[in-house]
This record gives sequence, structure tokens and C-alpha cells, in this order.
Amino acid sequence: MGVFREEPVPILLVILDGMADRPYSELGSRTPLEAASTPVMDRLALEGQSGFYYPLGPGRVPSTELSHFRLFGYDGYRFPGRACLEALGHDVPCTPNDAFSFLALRRVVRRAAGGFCVVGGYGEAFEDAPAGYAKLNGWEDGPTGYRFEVFPLPKGEAVLRILQGNAPMAPCGEVTDSDPFFFTALPVLRPRPTTSASRPEAAAQTADALDRFLGEAAETFGAPRSGHLVVSKWTGTYEDLPAFEELTGTTGTIVASTRVMRGLARLIGLGFIRSGLSAALVDTGLKNPAEDIASKLERSLALLSSGETGFSHAHAKAADDASHTGDLASKVGVIEELDRGLEALLEVPQDRLVLCVTSDHCTPVGGRTVHWGDSVPLLVRGPHVRVDGASSFDERSATRGGLGQLGAPDLLPYLLCHADRAHFLGARPIPTTPLGVPSTGEPWFYRGVSQTETPRDA
Repeated sequence: MGVFREEPVPILLVILDGMADRPYSELGSRTPLEAASTPVMDRLALEGQSGFYYPLGPGRVPSTELSHFRLFGYDGYRFPGRACLEALGHDVPCTPNDAFSFLALRRVVRRAAGGFCVVGGYGEAFEDAPAGYAKLNGWEDGPTGYRFEVFPLPKGEAVLRILQGNAPMAPCGEVTDSDPFFFTALPVLRPRPTTSASRPEAAAQTADALDRFLGEAAETFGAPRSGHLVVSKWTGTYEDLPAFEELTGTTGTIVASTRVMRGLARLIGLGFIRSGLSAALVDTGLKNPAEDIASKLERSLALLSSGETGFSHAHAKAADDASHTGDLASKVGVIEELDRGLEALLEVPQDRLVLCVTSDHCTPVGGRTVHWGDSVPLLVRGPHVRVDGASSFDERSATRGGLGQLGAPDLLPYLLCHADRAHFLGARPIPTTPLGVPSTGEPWFYRGVSQTETPRDA
């Protein structure tokens, strides 16, 4: 008979954002992770079990927020849009049925055939942007009655909140982007309702109202004479979601540096600790990826060892930032620094922690795409893991690991299983089907005994 654990094992999920990559001839047809010296991750792989997954499916290019949404167990729920996460991360008021979009000022030129082409503006200061956004705050759309609130951010960006106002129906944020995104040849686009919108009529009205708002913004910023336009993206509708604890039966915390991760934590009821170094970690050489991830691990391990939380997610952005520099040597160096920052994990006994190290998506150093749709390696180390003998951690080695290919929604249930927290699917303790053992349930009372009376044999 096995050893019964009175307390479930804590779970630590370490995501090294954008670490996975393509192979490059300059690296001998290896990826940056394959070319890097990573003794810590290799040791963890040797002591654990390796595998791989496709964040959204083979060839489907994922964003950070969509990948995390699935990894955290919310694959069966409607994603509210990154603009909602930005709003939550920046403390913008959010109530159910509000729609949100993300605004950015771009430099444009008029095309010969009409319309506009974006030629720049990414990351620029745009010192006059806050004043322009202030003029737009409180604008009301006459035909629909929707009211628009604008919350300025640095570098010409802003969060847009669309309220029902005097409209007969609430807005629906299932609307396309007007921002063509920087690696496409598309013009600035007209917002349209998506074909899969859950409320088609409301989505159509919201798209039309947003279109008119962008026209008002163009007038405010002097377009087309000024050469600047406000574009929108990531539009969605804020809705309440089941809390992470309700879904998994355990409390959780994200330890990260970015506002998007803070917004995700607030969306699904996770704690959030801002830790580590912010902004790009490789631009000046003055910031240290090893220090960044080490500080996050220190906070995560302290939370888990104290019992304050049963699940912690440590998130490091350095490898993704390195990819966007286009410098192969820089990414290899950052991966090696990140590996050095993981050294504290080797000191944690295998029977005290279920550990998963992975990435959320591929971010290619070369090529025209921002992310890529290939597989991502992962390793799991813990008290019950079937060690598979893998001796290195990288994209190709992981495909030969004992875990094989997982679906992204399968990762969290697998970790809960190894932490002795998994829900037995033959039982129905609560109306929903949780991923983990529920932390609470509705008690039954014998009708002949007062609910305030304690039974003698209790």
C-alpha cells in the first residue's frame, strides 16, 4: 500500500516566455535553446519527464495571453480579449458586459488607392497623446448611445472602455481590429463584427460605434494632415469567469513583471506579486535575466513552502525580448543566463514539489512572424514522475521524452494529478466538473436536526 500524503504537494509552473525557437544554419541547424549551455535545465530533465505541446495546435501562432489562458485550464471558456487584461492590469474599472479595446497612435501615409498604411509609431513617446485622449474621454455615440471612456497609457497607447450608456443593449466586443499589425501589408482596417459573435446584433452596433469613435479620434489628432491615426485592437467583452480556486481546488499566485500577467491574475482570481526586472532585459546589458528569474523563484518557493498558496506561476520575459532583437547570439546568451537563474530549483527535493518548466510559445529570432506555431518543450519533475532518462532539455530532445505530446489544456490536470490534487471524474461533488479536488462544497443537513445544532457524534 502506498504512502498516504496528508497534504497535497505544491505546484510550481515556470514559463520562460518565447524561449522555444526555430533551427538556424548559423547555429549548425540548431535552435538557440539547443545551442545554449543549460546544465540546470538538463539536470532537471534528467531527474524528470520530458514532453512537448502545441499551445493552440500545430501551425497555429499563439499570443502569450491565449496560451496562458489555455494552460491555466480555461480552454472551454470564452476568452475576453487582451484589451480586458490590459484594463485589469492597469486598474481600469471593469464590470460585466463592458467592452474594451486597446488604442495606439500610429504614423501613417495615405495610399494611392485610398485608405492608410502604417509606417511607424511603435514604441514612440507621442508626448501630446494624453491631451488628445483626454478630449475623447466621455465621448458618446449618437446612433447607439454607447459611451466611451479613454484611459491613457505611455507611448501613445490607451485602454478604451465602451459602456452601454443609454443604449438598449449592452455592447459586444467581438469585433475585428483596425490595427493591421506590424508584420502585415494590410491597410488600417474598418472594425467589423466577427462571424462567430455570440450576440451578432450587438457586435455589429459596437463595431459601427467604434468606427465612428475612431473617426472622432482622427479629427482630434488632426489626421490625415498630421500623419497620425488612432487604431484599435484586442477588443473584447468583460465577463466573470470561475475563479482558479473553484476550477482547481487550490489557491494560486502569479509572480511576474508585466501588466498583462497582472490582468490575467485578476481575471481568474489569482494572487499577483510584481517581482523581477521589468522591460526588455537585453537592450543595454545592464539588466540581468538570471537575477530576474531567480528573484521570481525565490518569491514563488517562499509562498509554496509556507502553504500560503498551493500553485505558483513564475513568468520571465527575457527570452522573448531577446528574440525581438533579431540577434541570435543575444538569445543564446539570455537562455544561458535564465538557466543559471534556475539553480535554486536543484536544491528543492523532488518529493516536496511538482515542478514544470516550459515556454508559452515559440518566438523566432529570424523571420517575419512575431511568434511561431511549432511545438514547445516541457519537463515535469516531482515525487511520482516516471523518470524517462532524457539527459537534455530542448525542442527536439523533448519530442523523445516519456510524456510525449500533450494538449495545452492537459498540462494543468497532469500537474494536479502529480500533486495528489486531481479530481476523480467518477464523482460529482459540485455542479461543475472541476480539474482538481474542490476546496469547498455545499454541506447536507439532516432535516430533523437544526442546522445550528451540533450532532453528538460530530
